Amino acid sequence: MLVTRARWSVYDAQVSKLTIDEQMRCVYAALQRLKYGRSTVDIAGELGVSRFMVGRMVQRARDEGLVEVRSVMADPIDAELSHVLADRYGLSAAYAVLAPVGGGRQIRSALASVCARLLVDAIEEDDIVGMTPGRTIIEMCERLESLPMCDVVQLTGVASTDEGEILRAITAMTSAVRGKIHSLHAPMLATDATAGRAIAAQPAVRRALARMDALDRAIVTIGGWPDASLLAAQADQLGEMERLVGRGIVAEIGTTLLDAQGTAVPALEGRTIGISEQQLRSTPQITAVGGGPGKERAVLAVARSGYADVLVTDAATARFLLDHS
Repeated sequence: MLVTRARWSVYDAQVSKLTIDEQMRCVYAALQRLKYGRSTVDIAGELGVSRFMVGRMVQRARDEGLVEVRSVMADPIDAELSHVLADRYGLSAAYAVLAPVGGGRQIRSALASVCARLLVDAIEEDDIVGMTPGRTIIEMCERLESLPMCDVVQLTGVASTDEGEILRAITAMTSAVRGKIHSLHAPMLATDATAGRAIAAQPAVRRALARMDALDRAIVTIGGWPDASLLAAQADQLGEMERLVGRGIVAEIGTTLLDAQGTAVPALEGRTIGISEQQLRSTPQITAVGGGPGKERAVLAVARSGYADVLVTDAATARFLLDHS
């Protein structure tokens, strides 16, 4: 679990209706309650007031600006923004990462770091964990020193013609775990349905696809259409981008394409190699990760879709989601 610790500091309020003595008593009550964890009954007995009065004193100290809470989490996460985001979209958890100012690469690194911590915290012995071979997940795996004994299933083929990128994806996942790796040595998008069936029929691919029925949890990247998705780039190379964008596609999660409202769009039937929509919905816990310039609408679509249980994104994208909820 990620734990928020709080520091408390005292400073003079510039404008206050409290006397100096009243300010001191309120601050003392707040520090005793919030910093040292004493019960309101104990504090009330010491100060000679009711426990309800202690509660009002603590609240008054905060309202007057006499005490303040500062997050000093090791991971750069906006806890308040995260809580509001999870509540607004009905997620079991959300993480609004305070990414450094810069381009997509810096944001991707910040998200990967948080995802690595989340995976270490969540995974259990003998879990079957699905991972998409996206760039954020690759970087996440490279940050992991070790995980409990578990099997890892590659959830999609690789949406890249770069052999080095394909090898990096598989190597990163292999080095992170001590269990069995079910790799998909395949492209994510076949040229046509006939080619898709032929690839899916290969014994190793067939076994990996079947293993996706038994996932305990999965961590998947969010692809932003048209300019922030490797799958979209692959579709563009095949001359199909205009057709797919015309169908309203703004995102993909796994191999499932989504429109702006988070509704699945069946546009590449039989051609994508990876986890199906049904398998995605049957997975007990899905952590979706994505953010940065060009992915705002995609992350919004995934948040609306109901596929994700946990969402990891950057703080700017989180605020975009709240503005468009």
